[in-house]
Amino acid sequence: MGVFLGDTARNTLIKWTTSAVTGGYAIGAYLSPFTSPRIANGFKRSAQDTSEQIRAAGGEFWFDPMTYALGMPRAGDFRHYDTWGLWGGARGDVSSRAAMLDHIERVYAIQRELSSPLVAPSLLVSYPDTPTSQSALELSQVAVDASPTAWLTVAGDQQFWGAGAELDAHVGALDQLEPGGWLLVVTRSDSSMPPGATAEEVYGLMRTTFALSQDRPVRIAFGDIAALPAVAAGAEAIGTGWDIRQRICAYQDFEEREGDPNGGGWYQRPTLRGLMGGLSNREYTVLSSEEPALTSRLTPGTIGPKPEQAFQHHAALLTDIVDELNALTGRDRIAALRRRYTDARPEWPGVKRITGATIGPDRWIKPFLDGLELFAASEGWA
Repeated sequence: MGVFLGDTARNTLIKWTTSAVTGGYAIGAYLSPFTSPRIANGFKRSAQDTSEQIRAAGGEFWFDPMTYALGMPRAGDFRHYDTWGLWGGARGDVSSRAAMLDHIERVYAIQRELSSPLVAPSLLVSYPDTPTSQSALELSQVAVDASPTAWLTVAGDQQFWGAGAELDAHVGALDQLEPGGWLLVVTRSDSSMPPGATAEEVYGLMRTTFALSQDRPVRIAFGDIAALPAVAAGAEAIGTGWDIRQRICAYQDFEEREGDPNGGGWYQRPTLRGLMGGLSNREYTVLSSEEPALTSRLTPGTIGPKPEQAFQHHAALLTDIVDELNALTGRDRIAALRRRYTDARPEWPGVKRITGATIGPDRWIKPFLDGLELFAASEGWA
């Protein structure tokens, strides 16, 4: 399936998504009530217009309520959110089954209006087997009762995804609901790239993906390059974009914003296939100048200097890897991604020496390869 695009505070979602869909390096995009208005506001187009244009280009359009973001520390960016009418009572009230159902029905009504697949609201869970995790299970149950074909989101922080047997029990309870599909989210305390992932978190996400993907589609929201191990475990698509907020679900991006509310940080750092990671623009320029043959081997072609060019290259690279893995089954998917990591790791010392890069394989490769190996061992595929 490839990649799908997250929402952005910029007014580029329609143009860049339709170009990506027609160019074959994305399958569609989703809209978030935290990032986009329902009605055109002079800067961004209306949700209905966005849906129609993306679908007219042949792309998928999804409206993701992202209810779990309300549970983030210091969540306070509600300038668009409160215009959607997602709650009959207080924002975030899920204290009763009636309140849950009211919120769910409001979300589903908007999704039907926008011709979006149904994606149920969800709660952010920091640890399984807590009152919050039980509320998340109940909310999912009510959502599936209201529409058995709706997709369910499982959103948790790094502690949640690394929780071992408790995570597996929580996911097992969710799996019994038999929804239409699954959207998995890893929330993070900051937006550093590459994310500060752990092997345990990667392993947990892979186990969950593998279990849930046996009979239903699984996608990883925001995941970007960090979600490739989940693809090896069975996910069909991962989220990405041209802003860092489309690639990482970080708490800081949902805090009340100061200054220009329509801004967003272009993420222009080139991604090199042969490194399974990225360099800064300066580092890429140095590498291209001093070692053009090595640069071409690590990533064929030239990465243009403009934001859309960097995004196109990145999304096309991810699409190629996801498509390669999706063409394989079982242990062959794991072996294919392992080869990419093990081939990339010895390239880094030379690249760091040439460019002076401070971030290398310890961040870009090690936690993901370690998590992959934990999963392979657990399945007897080591």
